[in-house]
Amino acid sequence: MITFILTVYEWTLFLVVCIILYPIALIIFVFTFLFDQKRVILHGFSCFWASLYLWLQPLWKVTWEGKEHIKRGQAYVMVSNHQALLDILIIYTLFKHFKWVAKSSLLKLPFLGWNMALNGYIIVKRTDTKSQIKMMKFSEKTLKSGSSIMIFPEGTRSKDGKVGRFKRGAFILAQKANVPVIPIALHNMNKAVKKNSLWLNKSTDMKAKVFPPVFPGDFKNTKEMSEAVKEIISSQLQKWNKEV
Repeated sequence: MITFILTVYEWTLFLVVCIILYPIALIIFVFTFLFDQKRVILHGFSCFWASLYLWLQPLWKVTWEGKEHIKRGQAYVMVSNHQALLDILIIYTLFKHFKWVAKSSLLKLPFLGWNMALNGYIIVKRTDTKSQIKMMKFSEKTLKSGSSIMIFPEGTRSKDGKVGRFKRGAFILAQKANVPVIPIALHNMNKAVKKNSLWLNKSTDMKAKVFPPVFPGDFKNTKEMSEAVKEIISSQLQKWNKEV
């Protein structure tokens, strides 16, 4: 019964907030795009928009650690394990400026997809080689302009909550742009929203942790860096699982 009530409440909340806030996002875009090329103001509003869903959801609790590792004025390649669609909302609650690297199908989502387009996030068709090359070039340009990017290096959500194989694209970008990588570990988000399901569950023990930056120059190659970052995240998940 709790699951049913929670699901109806959250999806109703989702729709109502979208209808109210998307026009505001559009107004912000119109009045800021000439002087705010990086869309810092609009992204900040998007962080507020996403955070509302968690602030207004009394049964969900998220504990953050390590936000101080993300320094203002420094561009990063931010990477995280990917457990559920909820991960996107959680990462927005960092209230740090970045550009999402997201699959093109998300643009089709009413309101949220439209807001992604307004923000100028980096879109890629995962099965299109030309789109992937374009994404890499645009991401490198974005990093060199001073904006961070956010990538899920697994490419898709985990089926069992464990960290999957990391693709090296994010780490190649860090090396080319000569910027550090920020690892982020997410825990138990898949218990709140399961993959390929619209049903939401009560979860009061969701955790997220930002780790100190990892520098490309400390590794022989991007494969070694990718494996090191994956190990940082995997080790933290194992630690959290032992605490249960």
